[in-house]
Amino acid sequence: MKNHSLSSRFTRLGLAVIMLLALLGAAVTPAGQAAAAQAGGTSAPAVSALPASEAASVTAAVYATAEFMLKNGVQSDWQAIGLAQAGYKVPASYLKALEGKVSEAKGVFARATDYARITLAVKALGGDPANVAGYNLIEKLYNHDAITGQTLNNPVYALLALDSGSYTIPANAKWTQSKLLAEILAKQNPDGGFTLTTGASDPDMTAMVLNALAGHKQEAAVNAAGQRAAAWLAKAQDKNGGYGDSSESVAQAIIGLSAFGIDPAGAEYTKGQINLVSKLLSFSAADGGFVHTAGGSSNPLSTEQALEALVAYKLFGTGGKLFDFSGTPVKNPQVSVSVTVEGPNGTLAEGSVYAGNVLTALDKTAAAKRLALVNEAGNYVTGIGGVIAGTFGGYDGWMYVVARGGAWIYPSVGMGDFALEENDRVVIYYGGDNTQVVDAVTVTPAQPQPGQDLKVQVTQKQWVWNEATFTSDPVTSPAAGVQVTIGGKTAVTDAAGVAVVAGGLPANKYTLTVTGYLKDKTPAIVRHTVPVTVASAAADRPAFGDVKSISPWALESVYTAYDRKLMNGVSEDSLLFAPKKNITRAEFAALLLRLTGNEPSAASSAGAFSDVKAGTWYYGTVNRAKELGIISGVSAKTFKPDGLVTRQDMAVMMVRAFKLDATSAGAGAGAGKFSDEDKISDYALSAVRTVTGLGYMSGTGGAFEPTAVVTREMAAAVAVRLP
Repeated sequence: MKNHSLSSRFTRLGLAVIMLLALLGAAVTPAGQAAAAQAGGTSAPAVSALPASEAASVTAAVYATAEFMLKNGVQSDWQAIGLAQAGYKVPASYLKALEGKVSEAKGVFARATDYARITLAVKALGGDPANVAGYNLIEKLYNHDAITGQTLNNPVYALLALDSGSYTIPANAKWTQSKLLAEILAKQNPDGGFTLTTGASDPDMTAMVLNALAGHKQEAAVNAAGQRAAAWLAKAQDKNGGYGDSSESVAQAIIGLSAFGIDPAGAEYTKGQINLVSKLLSFSAADGGFVHTAGGSSNPLSTEQALEALVAYKLFGTGGKLFDFSGTPVKNPQVSVSVTVEGPNGTLAEGSVYAGNVLTALDKTAAAKRLALVNEAGNYVTGIGGVIAGTFGGYDGWMYVVARGGAWIYPSVGMGDFALEENDRVVIYYGGDNTQVVDAVTVTPAQPQPGQDLKVQVTQKQWVWNEATFTSDPVTSPAAGVQVTIGGKTAVTDAAGVAVVAGGLPANKYTLTVTGYLKDKTPAIVRHTVPVTVASAAADRPAFGDVKSISPWALESVYTAYDRKLMNGVSEDSLLFAPKKNITRAEFAALLLRLTGNEPSAASSAGAFSDVKAGTWYYGTVNRAKELGIISGVSAKTFKPDGLVTRQDMAVMMVRAFKLDATSAGAGAGAGKFSDEDKISDYALSAVRTVTGLGYMSGTGGAFEPTAVVTREMAAAVAVRLP
């Protein structure tokens, strides 16, 4: 794939060689494999018995499940661990919240498994378990008084935690790795399996023990015990390839066997042509989650364990283990970015994906939009969607730029080598010597009113080779002769890059589009869009009959929300806004759909909830919002459309709708700023910190009031602040 505007100098041999090197990017690697290559581990890489088609299904499931979790917010330490080991960037707010939890507890937890779980999560997210908010969790663990006399989970997870990094454990510690191993091995049943307390062996506990023993299998006694446990797992597997009806036992078996270096897709773990990996995949749900039993709906516990199992299996292929974080952190973790693929005559694809580099972002976008890629040797893209390099007979081909922090980056490396950051905007375009990108679009007046002429100034940017410095230097100039389209009107820029949209537009929210398509040539400019809002002047504002009831702080927001058709009046007889009326869950879902530019689902679409009936005004709205992951139900089957929206629930829905991340704008400052933060529910804390840190919501008198219900004027004030 080309990533530069090419000139005649390209024919010079030296430059041609340099450009070729820049164009070549590393082949796209599935997230789990990328994570495995960096995760460390001492075992030699293993050869999987899984057919190529099923291996591809594992990679696809990792993507789908990880992104399902991220869309719904990271809700547990196990989810955070699975995501990090899958090669995804977990929001920094999660580690910060975890540190806050330890600080609030003053480093004291009743159960050893709490210390172990938090240790594993902190380490997976790049923190130091020996110094979490000033507390040494490693010391708390190896000197814990209640490892024995309870369940086998205690020594198992304590050992996993102590093995997860290079920690200093004194010889006189109450629990060294050797002592923990002795405690675990003493609990092995005669048949080779293990159980939680006493009694018959069970697959979950046996697999968990196998996972813990993996780090010490070089010891003869440990290896022998592990082999017996693995043999028990094979013998206990039923004719349907699993362990009863649940997915969790299958997931744990995959984690344990993979860690111990045994292929869970091997012949020993295949029953009737169904191996443990294919069995786990059979529990996947259409939304990206995993079900507890066949035919059920996505279950959080099942989903987090399935992701860990799939990642563990991918790590098996490189000799890594799920809970071994001793190696180098994942390079270029997958983050949320937007991707646009611009062809010579129009847009081929747009969307948001998680990716660590541009090549992965393109690969995922193309797969989602069913665009064929020509990627010979896996590192040089010459065709997208049937458009092949050289179509117009010159040095035309596929190129890319990245927008970050309001500025263009013109990479000098191949797609596979360019590391993406959260909220980057990737533009992959077909161009040639003449093709430039939009540098800036300025609309005058800045706040246009209905019917007012719009003056649009467009500047463009290209990168010109500088032989003196051997670099490509940016050059900005007026974009002459390009098309500016807004609200159904089109104007062409003059030599100064200026276009005038005569007669203006009605009050509304618009998308202004700049294009430079040319017949039988590469485009003069890459398609570019900017939002424009046309708002009524004060004298033309709607005369709400209840204007005196609108709070002064909300008045401008109410007018703007009404002008932009984000919110309507509440009466057909007279113009009333009802500012103090509480907004319902269905109404707020509709508002978020309008804000994000999404249309409701068709009236014939399948219902998402039993209490959202076909024929109601909100039927398609709620179904679409659920499909997009903006909302969730109050239970698995009910939504409560007429229920009220609390401030903390509004924060959660906003974060989901706009994929907001605290790290993207330093929103970590939202942490600890409210006097009633302890009253914010766990599921909403990260979202509240994010939206307040980004300035979309605020508190009153130092308090956030998370359970206070949202009124229509509150919703209007927030709506007009959102991007």
